[in-house]
Amino acid sequence: MTDKERMEEIKEIYRWAIENSIANRIADSDIEWLINRVEELELEVNDWRDEAIKWNIRFRESEESHLETKELLRSTISEIKRYKQALEFYADEEHYKEKLISEAQYDADGICISNDEYAPPIIYLDKGETARKALESEK
Repeated sequence: MTDKERMEEIKEIYRWAIENSIANRIADSDIEWLINRVEELELEVNDWRDEAIKWNIRFRESEESHLETKELLRSTISEIKRYKQALEFYADEEHYKEKLISEAQYDADGICISNDEYAPPIIYLDKGETARKALESEK
């Protein structure tokens, strides 16, 4: 007989005795079995409780690790953005061209009295400052 069948039989005997107003007489072996079964279940409950506590601790540790990973990801994304901006600055071909400040001046006879004036390229003026700023931000 399985544990479930035995439990059902004990419940039937008990209920029948109650319904018929008869003094309940459950076999000593059944009472002993019930006591042992309750003790086994208490041990199982304690084992499950211990397991739940372990999983709760693992969850908290995992959550902390997740928060650290999110912070590292935010920092990495910020760093990538800085590097991208610096690379875009150096990749822009316009930054390597001289800029016309003033055009040549000619007199009424068409004789040049002043040449075109150009400002040096932005890259020349930058002298690596954009790259240094992007790199310094990580420190």
